[in-house]
Amino acid sequence: MPCRCNNGSFVLTEIAIERMPLQFPSVKQSALLLCLTCSIFFCSCGKERKNNSAENTEIIPEFYSNLTKNPPVFVEIGNASSKISNPQDLDFNPTRENELWVINKGTENSGGSTVMFTKTGTTSQKYDYRQDLNAWHFMSLPSAISFSSTGNWATTANVLDANHSGGTYTGPTLWSGDLNIYAKYAGPGTNGSHLDMLHGSPYSMGIESEFSNVYWLLDGYNEEIVRYDFVGDHGPGNHNHDDGKIHRYSSLKVKRDPSVPSHLVFDSNKEWLYIVDGGNKRILRLNVLTGEKIRELSQINEVLSEHWEIGKFSWDVVVPSEVGLKQPCGIEIKDNRLFVSDYETGEIICFNIDTKKEIGRIKTPAAGIMGIKIGADGKLWYVNAANSQVYRIDPQ
Repeated sequence: MPCRCNNGSFVLTEIAIERMPLQFPSVKQSALLLCLTCSIFFCSCGKERKNNSAENTEIIPEFYSNLTKNPPVFVEIGNASSKISNPQDLDFNPTRENELWVINKGTENSGGSTVMFTKTGTTSQKYDYRQDLNAWHFMSLPSAISFSSTGNWATTANVLDANHSGGTYTGPTLWSGDLNIYAKYAGPGTNGSHLDMLHGSPYSMGIESEFSNVYWLLDGYNEEIVRYDFVGDHGPGNHNHDDGKIHRYSSLKVKRDPSVPSHLVFDSNKEWLYIVDGGNKRILRLNVLTGEKIRELSQINEVLSEHWEIGKFSWDVVVPSEVGLKQPCGIEIKDNRLFVSDYETGEIICFNIDTKKEIGRIKTPAAGIMGIKIGADGKLWYVNAANSQVYRIDPQ
């Protein structure tokens, strides 16, 4: 047990202690204690040891501006006065600056709706509330929204049958970001303003854009992760789906929480898809660059160009159920930080992706938090379904 100081003031080692005369036992014991104390608190160079706990030393810029960790300010962006009603998710339109979209749940028969904020969070903020003419089918109980880099976006439906007739005819819907198309009358013989819809995933609980018209979702009915490619959309209000492709990652079993969405997010390289496995209270990730076709699957509900099962892919558990998340819902990534919202506790928990360990958490003003998103400003934004509110988190 060496104990040294390079400034020349003392050199104390086990060897030196052992050579002390036995007639001075109290001195020897004191020296051993001093050596032990030094070995705990000082390095061999005489410097105080650093605490290696990331929880104490790592700044989470989305929570705090410095190590004093003053509580962040929760800035209300929208509420019932701006037509926010039981919001499930939110996303920014990447093609127009500072444009935030929020998806309202609505009812199964009426369908959901959207609120678009422009100049969001500024004194010039405005909102635009819209509901598609056939939202009862194309946006029945929407659970999530995700924008593609094209400016178009897609939603999922937490419903068994979008026709409300006891079948399983539902899945993700593709929408236009063109405000002259979305929620506008598309002409005679058309069915709402949607651009496309595929019908292979009842109770779909979260959605994330990969690129163009390709989206991933959590299929709560079949308890699996599914990749949807709308390929070319059929135009506003039309109905040709036969170029669609559905690839099922069936061996990765997930479980939905019926009352809370299970959101998804890609890392910056679009390599790993991070998944809230809400029913199992854990966080998974799937490497979308792995996997191969295992077999053709039977067509269901409509003709498709591809309906495949995918196997031999890589996945792992990032946050196991033993961590104790109550009702995980929202998910977001920035650098090596993974953020998860907990609907039951109202907390946002941050994990280090490399170590898979928690490095911090904050408690929002109320339980009921659902989707979360980091904006171009680097700040966290979220919706609270219980209070019908939209918030931005400002670190202090």
